[in-house]
Amino acid sequence: MSSLSGILILTRHGDRQGFYQSPIDYSAKRTNLTVLGYVQEYQNGQDLRSRYLTGEGAIQGIEADISQPLQIQVEADGGGEGGVIVESANALLQGLFPPYNDTLLLANGSTVSWDQGRSQLISIQSIEPDQEVYFEGWTGCKSWSKRLDDWYKSEPFNQLSSQSKPFFDSIQTLTGPNRPSNLENAWNIFDYLNVEYIHNSTLSPKIGQNNVEQASYWAQVHESFAFSSDDRSDIGNIAGRAMLNPILSSLGSISNSSNPLKISYLAASYKPFTSLFSMLDLEDLKGKVVSYASTMVFEVYSDQTLQLRFRNGTQGDLSVLKVLNSTQDRIPLSQFTKELQPYSIDTLAQWCDVCSTTDSRGCQTLAALNGTGHAGYSSITSTTGRHRVSPVVAGVIGSMVTLAVASLLLAIWVFFTSRPTASRRTKRLASNKLGSAQDRDELGLVDRESFQSRSSSNPQKPS
Repeated sequence: MSSLSGILILTRHGDRQGFYQSPIDYSAKRTNLTVLGYVQEYQNGQDLRSRYLTGEGAIQGIEADISQPLQIQVEADGGGEGGVIVESANALLQGLFPPYNDTLLLANGSTVSWDQGRSQLISIQSIEPDQEVYFEGWTGCKSWSKRLDDWYKSEPFNQLSSQSKPFFDSIQTLTGPNRPSNLENAWNIFDYLNVEYIHNSTLSPKIGQNNVEQASYWAQVHESFAFSSDDRSDIGNIAGRAMLNPILSSLGSISNSSNPLKISYLAASYKPFTSLFSMLDLEDLKGKVVSYASTMVFEVYSDQTLQLRFRNGTQGDLSVLKVLNSTQDRIPLSQFTKELQPYSIDTLAQWCDVCSTTDSRGCQTLAALNGTGHAGYSSITSTTGRHRVSPVVAGVIGSMVTLAVASLLLAIWVFFTSRPTASRRTKRLASNKLGSAQDRDELGLVDRESFQSRSSSNPQKPS
């Protein structure tokens, strides 16, 4: 019988304060996690602990009480909503592993203790948008922005706007005059009403659950188009396509018996969920915007099969989902990888191509490297395969290339400006009309016309 080799966890952050994101490019204002959000994620961690660390079907070979750095890898989106996602990850980890107690005896006879319920210190890698593209694949993605803008100008959107207008008009007194109440701004309207309904004791009764539910419906209509498509290759799935890279990479590591990794944890916003629901062919969840602290768990078994579980919010069990139209709960990991790998965005150069972006997130540097991609972006060795090159690394590469070119130009300048004066042989040749063409070449005494002719036949590539 197969055993559980390890898991990959994908969660949305917990409850937070008010938040605004542009309906045009989804640039966002920072916000803060609430105490409720901490509790939600802490409960998530405890539930995951009881199933995967201490339960009957626990992960084989994992240290359940003291986290081991080689067994757990945690990455969290550090952009968009500020520290909310990173703080949510911290709260979940406190529930996943118990407080750490230890005492150390020093050489002088004194002791130092870490006890009294203090949490374990587990490393979290906070990923900023300028470091990697996979947590926020849509940020700076021009192809995605154009798709959204085209939708806003389309007849289907106008029809949906007309259908939603009576609702948005009816809540204008609740949202205030400075907050556009229309379908284009549907996400922000829902988020405002939802936050106030949860936290504002004065406004909550006036809002009512019915208005929150209707606002949620129109927000999901909007976000469904923004972040999902039935065509896996469509730019509308950019949030999921970018996230596939760390997902597939981690699943491969967990399935490798020689690799010590047991838990990979990705803490994100709601957007990757919406895309992945479509890309995994989860019909009942397509177009859905998940609630706070929602959790998706990819279970990897020793027989190289995979099973997916999901819980929307913090209530209830983690239910099994059948992925990729499978009739079975588990599918071969090889099949899962084979079907999704073609849509994974594995490198920065690939993201630049897909997004038709040349002026942000490191794309400008890769374009300058004179790559051979179909849109002119670098596909150098270090940006291919499973090796990711972040915008930061691309910047370093660009700097190195610039320094290399500058050094080459300096060397050429030194070469030509520090030539020794003509020798007797030079003078003899000069008195003989500079001798033969071969002699002139030997001395580097090429006439201007010949030099220009050679230069035009072999132009120098731009750096």
